[in-house]
Amino acid sequence: QPYTTPTHGCAIPPATSPPATSRPAAPQARTGDRTPPPARQADARHAAMGSPEDDISELAKAFLAEDHARIDARLPGWLEELTRVGANQCWHKRSTFKAHLYHVYQILKMWGQDDDVTSCGLFHSAYSNSYVNLAIFKAEADGRPRVKQMVGDSAEALIHRFCVVPRHQLIYDHLVKPLQDVYDKSKLVVPREGVTVPHIHTGEPVVVDRYEVAQILIMTIADFSEQWFSWQDTMFENKDGRMHYAGHKAAVLWPGPMKPGLFHSACSRFGLLARSCLDKGCSDEQPTILGRPAPRMPPVFNHCTELLLETDQQAALDAYWEAVTQCDVPERSADAQRLLEACARHNPYVAEPHTMLAQLHLNRGDFGAALPAARTALRLHLQWATAWDKRLSWDSWVAWTRVLLHAARNGAAGMTSAWPPPDTPFGMINLGLVPDMGY
Repeated sequence: QPYTTPTHGCAIPPATSPPATSRPAAPQARTGDRTPPPARQADARHAAMGSPEDDISELAKAFLAEDHARIDARLPGWLEELTRVGANQCWHKRSTFKAHLYHVYQILKMWGQDDDVTSCGLFHSAYSNSYVNLAIFKAEADGRPRVKQMVGDSAEALIHRFCVVPRHQLIYDHLVKPLQDVYDKSKLVVPREGVTVPHIHTGEPVVVDRYEVAQILIMTIADFSEQWFSWQDTMFENKDGRMHYAGHKAAVLWPGPMKPGLFHSACSRFGLLARSCLDKGCSDEQPTILGRPAPRMPPVFNHCTELLLETDQQAALDAYWEAVTQCDVPERSADAQRLLEACARHNPYVAEPHTMLAQLHLNRGDFGAALPAARTALRLHLQWATAWDKRLSWDSWVAWTRVLLHAARNGAAGMTSAWPPPDTPFGMINLGLVPDMGY
C-alpha cells in the first residue's frame, strides 16, 4: 500500500529538549576485561527490554529500500524524467544534480512536508535559480507545462516561485544580516507583511508573503543540509560559521577533506525565522500562517525552537574532527570518547558523535552506555534524513547505527557474544546484518 506521510521520520515523538549527551568518563577497564559493573549490567538488561526508540518508520524503511513507488506512486516516473533530461549527468556539490534533488525530496518527505513542498524539493532548481545554472527544464519554452503535468498546478507554481526569487537576497539581505548579532530568539522574526524582492529575470518587485517565506526557509534548511561541507566553507572563507558567502577562494580543490560543514548555526536561525511566520495565537495542534494550515516545522533543532551558537558549532566540529582523524586507534579511545562527548555537548543536534560513542562503549563491553548512545544516534539520523559527516552516505550511517543498536540490546540482555572482542578484526568485518529489517 502507498505510504501515508507520518508526523515524523522517526517512529517516536521527538524529545521536548535536546537529549543529555555527555556522561562522566567511565573507569578504564583492565586489559581484556569487558565486564561493566553489576549495577550497570542490571540497568542495561532492563533498558534492553524492547523500546519504540529502536523502531524506524515505514517511510524511512521505504527510503532505505529505495522502494520509490511505496513512497509516492508518481516518484518512479519523476525520477525517470530527471534522468531523461540529464540531471543524473550534471554535477552538484557533493554528488550529481539528480541525487541532490532526490535527497532534498527525501529530507522534506521525512519531515512530513506536504505534496507541494516535497515536489518542489525534487524540482527546486529545475528552471535554474539565483544560486545555480541548472535549467534542465526551460521555463520560457515548454518546461513549465511539462512540470505542471507531472506535479500539478500548485506545486509547479511553488517550483517556479522558488526559481525566480533571489533566495540569497531574500534570506541573507532581508532576514539574516539585519539580525546577525541578535541572540534573543524572540527577536528573530520575519516581518508580518512578508518581504519584497526583485524578480531575478525581470527586476519587477515580487512580494513573498510569510507563508512562502516559511516554505522557502524550510526548503533551504533541507537544501543546505544535503550539500554543505568543508569545501564550501573554505571557498567562501566561512570561518565564523555565519555563511555570509564573503570569501573569494574559487580555486580550492574539490572535494577536499570533506570535513563536516559549518552550516548548523545558520540553519537554526532559518528554523526560528520559519517558526516566527506562524500566526500569533494559533494553536500548537493546528498552526496557521495567514489563516492557512502552516507547513510542519522540521524536527531538527528541537522543532526549530533552538538557536545553535556559532561558537558551539565550531567547538563541536573541532572536537569531532580531532576525534575521527587523530584518535581513531584503540590506544586513544579515552581521548576519542572525551572529544566525541564534547562534540555532542556543544552541538546536541548531530547524530554521528553518538554513533561513534556507541561503538566505543561496545568495544569496552559497556552495553548500558552503548544502548542510549545508539538510540540517540538513530533518532537524530532519522530526524535529519541526511548526513552531517558526508564522507559516508546517510543510509550507511543508519545501517551502521542499527548494527550497533542491535549489538547493544543483545549485550544488555546478557548475550556475551553480542560484540566482537577488540582483538578480533575478522569479527568486526563479519558484522553487517540488520535483524528485523522487514521492508
